[in-house]
Amino acid sequence: MVGALVMTGEYSSGTIRTTFAARPRRSTVLAAKAVLVAGVMYVLALASCTLAYLVGDALLPEGRYARGEPLPALFGIAGSFAVAAVLGLAVGTLVRHSAGAVTTVIGLLLLPSLFGPLFGDAERWIAGLSPTAALEKLFEAGDRCAQKQLSIRS
Repeated sequence: MVGALVMTGEYSSGTIRTTFAARPRRSTVLAAKAVLVAGVMYVLALASCTLAYLVGDALLPEGRYARGEPLPALFGIAGSFAVAAVLGLAVGTLVRHSAGAVTTVIGLLLLPSLFGPLFGDAERWIAGLSPTAALEKLFEAGDRCAQKQLSIRS
């Protein structure tokens, strides 16, 4: 949503005309916006996921739950937030309306996972089209690492 609102905010206020008048090459403007949005979202997501991990680790009883390796998952989750923000920016550029862009991005992220079970054998392929599929794989990998560590300790 952040990426969509960054772009559609300029269209709704009319400042996009000034931006493109100052820098007529649209590809340069869009690339700069994409880098900025992705960088800000990556840093914010990494900080918030790290904080959530530390709080969760402090609240859970020691030794009862196995902890996986947090760094690959934390970096991957932050990366998926950055990719989703750039996707929102692209949709906002195409749609040029805040509500339509946000609705389209949410649909692109969630609909393949929601409607995948309706297609029987093709469920795995259709659900894999969703950008959230990579995020689900990161959680599964973290769970597998934790399961292996728990079985080794037992």
